[in-house]
Amino acid sequence: MIVLVDIGNTNIVIGIAKNNEILETYRISTDASLTSDEYAGKLRSFGIDKKDVEGVAISSVVPQLDHVFENLFQKYYNKKSLVVASGVKSGLKLKIDNQKQLGADLLCDCVGAYAKYPGDLLVVDLGTATKLLAVNKNKEYLGGAIAPGILGSLNSLVASAAKLSNINLAIPPKTIETETTRCIQSGALVGHACMINGLLTKMKKELNSNDVKVILTGGISYLIKDLMEHEYYYEPNILLEGLLNIYNKNI
Repeated sequence: MIVLVDIGNTNIVIGIAKNNEILETYRISTDASLTSDEYAGKLRSFGIDKKDVEGVAISSVVPQLDHVFENLFQKYYNKKSLVVASGVKSGLKLKIDNQKQLGADLLCDCVGAYAKYPGDLLVVDLGTATKLLAVNKNKEYLGGAIAPGILGSLNSLVASAAKLSNINLAIPPKTIETETTRCIQSGALVGHACMINGLLTKMKKELNSNDVKVILTGGISYLIKDLMEHEYYYEPNILLEGLLNIYNKNI
């Protein structure tokens, strides 16, 4: 098996791949204070056994955890990890100003999306931040847009307003709502979806293509699926699939 590790700011997703197929995924909360030994215990609880692990690939946007996981797999599984960073073979040409600033998660998203849907693409990844990423049919990553995520924006609002408490995230019946909680749900979810739909419209015009596929992914993408005005392909594991693709290109 190949162990795939997506270290995000909010969650860490572990994927188990065999024969180039992701069979299982596990999600744990990101905690930069935990040690390699503590994270190793979590992996063992998922049944990841040393004798079964053939390789490891890591995508991380939390630098302080990079060494933690590299050390974990070296110590407990005797495996050197492939860590996605500047210089890895991805199959994409990076048409951006500073390639070293490109997040590993964004690269994996685009690699996974292009491998599955070759052509002009827009990837929408909803996580701690909301990312919209553009790839053209020539395998060129063109950049994109990054906005504050739904949860972060909502938590900031609640923390800044004395009379507000935690809000359950659910799509309200109407956009013009009559009760405070549903009003916030409308602004947070319907408003965020409107931003995404508007950005997709503008990006499609900039790509100047009649056939642009939209890929929807990310840990909280399920929240706005029903509010999308553009046709899309829902691919919750596209980042892990891209990470596996990059692993295969670099072993």
